[in-house]
Amino acid sequence: MSLYDKSSLLQVPSLYKDGTLVSTIPEDRSGDFTVVRGSNLSATRIGPDGYIKKGYENLLLQSNQFDTTWSQVGSFNILGGQQGYDSSNNAWSIESNSTAFDRRIQQSLSLSGVHTFSVYAKSNSTDWILFYNGTDRVYFDLANGVVGSSQSGLIIDSKIEPTSVTGWYRCTATFNRGISFISVVPASGDGNSNVLAGNSIYIQDAQLNQGLVAYPYLETTDAPAQGGLLENSPRLDWSNGVPAVLVEEQRTNDIALSEYASSAPNASILYNETTSPEGLQNAMKLTIAGVSQAGITTSNAYVSNNTTYTQSCYVKKDVGDYFGFGLFQSGMPINNNNYIRWNLSDITIQPDVQGSYVNGKAEDAGNGWIRLSATIITVDSGSRSGWKFLNMTSSAFKSSEIGNSFFIYGMQAEPNKTSVSSYIPTYGTSQTRSNEVISDDFNIPTTATIYNSFYSDVAETVFVFDQVFNVVEGLNKVAIAFSPTAVKISVGGSIVANATGTYDTTSLTNIQLGSNNGSDYSNAPISGFYVFPEFLTDEELNSLTD
Repeated sequence: MSLYDKSSLLQVPSLYKDGTLVSTIPEDRSGDFTVVRGSNLSATRIGPDGYIKKGYENLLLQSNQFDTTWSQVGSFNILGGQQGYDSSNNAWSIESNSTAFDRRIQQSLSLSGVHTFSVYAKSNSTDWILFYNGTDRVYFDLANGVVGSSQSGLIIDSKIEPTSVTGWYRCTATFNRGISFISVVPASGDGNSNVLAGNSIYIQDAQLNQGLVAYPYLETTDAPAQGGLLENSPRLDWSNGVPAVLVEEQRTNDIALSEYASSAPNASILYNETTSPEGLQNAMKLTIAGVSQAGITTSNAYVSNNTTYTQSCYVKKDVGDYFGFGLFQSGMPINNNNYIRWNLSDITIQPDVQGSYVNGKAEDAGNGWIRLSATIITVDSGSRSGWKFLNMTSSAFKSSEIGNSFFIYGMQAEPNKTSVSSYIPTYGTSQTRSNEVISDDFNIPTTATIYNSFYSDVAETVFVFDQVFNVVEGLNKVAIAFSPTAVKISVGGSIVANATGTYDTTSLTNIQLGSNNGSDYSNAPISGFYVFPEFLTDEELNSLTD
């Protein structure tokens, strides 16, 4: 008999659905864990391909029913049942019945921040489609598959991508502004919003999602639809090469635009320039144009007085080696300026610091990306800058080198915390990822063995049943056998505690992974949790943890 056949609960993170982490044993599902995190999509995880996985929404209603929630400005003949980009008959033709400027079909909504609008389209009597949101205009050439002209300065990016069906394209436009509607126009030509009677195009599957790129299409009816990492999905994180369930305390990203730079002194920004840690082409390129503190500076509204912050971002070098963080506040040491600087060519070298930054850390995030993080405490009062993400030189924190360039993604500032947590994306306002509670009402006998494997980011001492053992940074395997009169603990293939006495083991009726009823979080991804309804032998304990 295999040792695992003795288990009454066997949790190896692999199977899940929204709200449930499925256990292998018992098969009657009584060992499945309930997952509760919150009501937004601010959580992320690392997938098996090494890329960040997010949740997202299609914020439009009736996303492929253009004769309902979509209203007409002017008169249109709208006909469904047309052959689409996916070889279905789910496309629509829209044909203007009159001649006038800005004749369109539109959907009313109220939003602000960074969003991307996308529609699949094909030419019919006219070759041009126009996206219009009341201020911004972007034209697309459906005959040649190219982006036309745009009007307004708040279009961040626009693109047109062919599908597998000839003549069909996915057209996308990204903007950062408040809008009250989004619309599609069968335009007469590039830069020409005068719609002629008879102008017609085919369209299918409209989507409006937060962020700098269009995510895979989600069909909606009378409510927005969600995809990717859902609100209460367990986060199976592959940061360490195997699936481990990530359980974290509540955290906030105070930087309201984590993937977009509202200010870049002495530098220029291009968007969607390379593949980000998300695996999509939505990383910024920062090019240095001046010699003094060149980089990204956020609004100072994202910085509060008398607060501990952990600042972080993902960076990838293009030209130049030195990059770091900065924060100015009156009343802080060394002329009110604080800096921390890393050499991206060798992240094993400890960062240089001026001022109050501590806990500087650089982590390899794959594909040339490095996640930098550091902690700083602001003072009680005094004028202050925003968060700075800067090119530096080897000899001067304030100096930059013209022509250097770096790719940037995922800026973050977590208040009241001294360590970095998983990435929290923001698109116009700060976001809070609620604390996770992963629990199962499962009765553990008063005599039993519990096994837990997890990845710790720190080495520390742990106390269980008045016994002490050490956790190392990285993978830990721990087995604890207990009864009302004895405790034995195995770590890393060896017995590290063996005690007798009187122990209260009568209240083990609810298992909570990674936390104590939503508090006292370990923040250590869990790769295995087993229960055996007996006090295992030394040999069995050590075989589990070896």
